[in-house]
Amino acid sequence: MTIKEITFAAESNADLRRGAFKTNSPAAKSVVDQLLRVIKGSSSPKLLVAALQSIGSLARTFPARETRVIGPLVNHLNNRSQEVAAEAAIALAKFTCEENFLCEAHSKTMIEFNAIPALMKLLRGSERAQLRALILLCHLAVNAGNHEALEPARVLTALEGVDRMVLAQYPELREMVAKAVYHINLYHRGPHSQRLTFVI
Repeated sequence: MTIKEITFAAESNADLRRGAFKTNSPAAKSVVDQLLRVIKGSSSPKLLVAALQSIGSLARTFPARETRVIGPLVNHLNNRSQEVAAEAAIALAKFTCEENFLCEAHSKTMIEFNAIPALMKLLRGSERAQLRALILLCHLAVNAGNHEALEPARVLTALEGVDRMVLAQYPELREMVAKAVYHINLYHRGPHSQRLTFVI
């Protein structure tokens, strides 16, 4: 819990983040290793949520080569607990948002770790899990729209099928979904993508 509070503070304080969580710092490495041990080995949803939130808070400190962090987070998209799965999606979204300088590299890494099938499954989960999965899916489509994994997974169909009631309830998703659809269409111009249009 102490680590959680420190990482939360670091997320919004660039000086603290750069000073306390340098990638070559033994202390920072020790904290990350401890969080990863919880993420990989704990069966407690409460501990998992706290560890996932902490890793998410540190998302902007990890270099593109730090794939050891992303893999375990992607695995939790398949967690039986919808709460844990949603938190994993939230943490991963902090790696893929446009505020993260390495969002494209992190997005490709997630896709290589099979995040797409897990997100497609999560879209059928609880409302909160669906929302978080949708946001992350949009990030991946925008950042890695040319990735070959998107088309066979029918990501375009899923995005175009987003319930308009959901878009009405979360207006910020309108632009995200439309942008994601545009990027997939841009790179995957098969008969399916040319035939379908997305109108909000």
